[in-house]
Amino acid sequence: MLRLLVFSDSHGVRQPMKDLYDRYINDGVIHLGDHIADARWLLQRTNGHPVYQVLGNCDLGEMGYERQVLELEGAKILMMHGHRYGVKSGYTTALAAAKAEGAQAVLFGHTHIPFMERRDGILMLNPGALRNPNREYAIIEIENGTVKGVLLQDAE
Repeated sequence: MLRLLVFSDSHGVRQPMKDLYDRYINDGVIHLGDHIADARWLLQRTNGHPVYQVLGNCDLGEMGYERQVLELEGAKILMMHGHRYGVKSGYTTALAAAKAEGAQAVLFGHTHIPFMERRDGILMLNPGALRNPNREYAIIEIENGTVKGVLLQDAE
């Protein structure tokens, strides 16, 4: 089983990411954009664990991918920020992209609103925004091609 912390929209909030990374037994981190520099900062402070990352709409001028498909423990996970998929007005396009990839999960941010639901067998998860006062984030567990998630918060 693989356990990953999922952050999005950190917008310069770095130390809480490191504190949460240290708190949980984990195999790495997913950062879904808006301040990808925060993900790169965290990568320098992990114990060799990966920090998977994508660009968000506030990452102008940064190098990286706008979306990625991870293949982990027999599951495909589509990660994106979501701004190019209209997630503020619905999840249809993001879900269609996940189906096209044959993904078991699609992870996105952008709205700053936590969301988790399984649609057509695909886990759709937005961890919320780490920069919100409630410090919203998620943990996903991947095992034998199945992805499960939980939404969490760490209020200041």
